[in-house]
Amino acid sequence: MTHLLSQIFRPTRWSLSKTAPAKEPVTLEEMKAHARIDDFDNDATVDGFIAAGRQWVENHTHRALITQTFVLKISSFPLAREAVIELLGGKVQSVTSIQYVDTNGATQTLATSEYVVDSDWEPGRISLAFDKTWPAIREWGLLITITYVAGYGDDPADVPASLRSAIKIIASDLYENREDEIVGQTVSSVPWGAKVLTSTYRVFRMI
Repeated sequence: MTHLLSQIFRPTRWSLSKTAPAKEPVTLEEMKAHARIDDFDNDATVDGFIAAGRQWVENHTHRALITQTFVLKISSFPLAREAVIELLGGKVQSVTSIQYVDTNGATQTLATSEYVVDSDWEPGRISLAFDKTWPAIREWGLLITITYVAGYGDDPADVPASLRSAIKIIASDLYENREDEIVGQTVSSVPWGAKVLTSTYRVFRMI
C-alpha cells in the first residue's frame, strides 16, 4: 500500500477510455416496480433512462459501478521515485498490464515485479516496487498504456444501495419529464435526492 502522503503524478498529457458495463446496476424490473410502471410498451425507453442515470452517477462520483475495463494513456512515467500514478474509476480490482514504447520504438510490457498496485486506496494507485526505476521511453505522444479493471463487482448487488437508489430517482424523474430533462444521453438536471445519495461517494481526482 502506498503512503497517504505520496506525491500524485500529474502527466502533461493523458487520455482515458473505458468499456461499457455488461449490465446495468438497476434492472428493468426493479426500475418499473420503483416507478410503478405497468406497461411493456416503454421498456426500451426505461432502459435508456437507467443507462442515463448510471452514467450521471459515474460521472458525478468519478467511479465505475459495475465492472468495467479502463485504458489510461499517459505521456511519461513519474520523475520522482516516490510519486504514484492515479487510476481513475474509483475501486480498482486489478491492473491488467502496463505497456510502453521504449527508446528504440518497440512496445514493451512492464513486468508486474516492477510496480505495486494499491487497490485499497480510492482511486487506485500504482507505485514503483522497492529498489526499482521506471523504464526510459520515447519523448513524444501518449506512449504509456495502463489497462485495468475497476468497479464494485459484476452484479447489481455489489453496488452500494445509495448509488442504485440515485439511479432509480434519476430514471424515474426522466420518465416523468421525458421531453424536458434529457437530450440524447446527457442528463441536464438531477433531483436533489440523487445528489444527496451520491455526495459521500465522490472521489477526488488529481488528473
